[in-house]
Amino acid sequence: MSYALGQAMRAIRGNWVASVATITTMTLSLTILAGFSLVSLNLNQVLAALQSELEVTAYLAPGADRGRLLETVRAWPEIVEVSFIGKDRALADLVADLPSLGVAASLVDNPLPDTLRMRLLDPGQTVLVRGRLEQLPGVTDVEDGSDAVNTFLAVSDALRVVGVILIVVLLSSALFAIVNSIRAAIQAREDEIEVQRLVGATRGFIRAPFLIEGFMLGLMSAVVTLGLTIPGYQIVVARLAPQLPFVPFVRDGALLGQVAVLLAALAILVGLVGSAISVSQHLRERV
Repeated sequence: MSYALGQAMRAIRGNWVASVATITTMTLSLTILAGFSLVSLNLNQVLAALQSELEVTAYLAPGADRGRLLETVRAWPEIVEVSFIGKDRALADLVADLPSLGVAASLVDNPLPDTLRMRLLDPGQTVLVRGRLEQLPGVTDVEDGSDAVNTFLAVSDALRVVGVILIVVLLSSALFAIVNSIRAAIQAREDEIEVQRLVGATRGFIRAPFLIEGFMLGLMSAVVTLGLTIPGYQIVVARLAPQLPFVPFVRDGALLGQVAVLLAALAILVGLVGSAISVSQHLRERV
């Protein structure tokens, strides 16, 4: 193992131009991937927060049996929470939000209806719940955030598709860089490899330095990437948070740590796979 590690380090130093180019290419790919992952985490958190606040509001006719309506709606499995808002309370809340309406509210009868406000277990079931509410006796109208829900779900789906495409493109670029770097190392050591083959060296012995080289290139790229993205992300969040207090930025150290570990593991895996592909292609006939 010490021999293979020494050979790998010697190859990296000896072919430093290709090594630097590979590390740079992988770092750029991983940095873009890390940035996209962090943006996705924050967007998903924002979408989750917005979805959790979406409500379905049913407006009741005068004299509607609110007790029966509450009992019926609470029995639906799609409903997490339901509350009754009387028209007097609704008017008081409106005046509290818009004090300028206070004088007008005191001069006319309360025009607001009684309402039921509901939160759903799954925002995707908003349309279904709305249809059932409209069939209930005593319900005159239903207001929901179905348009917003559809927009959120469309954004989430589009983000997944873009993420898959981006991952494939960036990892292919990083893999190509590793393959080329290991290929250059193999070509530089062709004579040494031939001597090893003639004296009976095993396939594993010959392949080990190149696999370790791929591992080291992946690890170096991961270290550089994490050294740029995680502190950079924390600086950006620290500056944006005071200006956007309503955005629930991801700050959980454990979650950021998971992103870092996954990114490092991905970089190392790409390094190993790339080196394995290159070795398999260029040493098959010789070994």
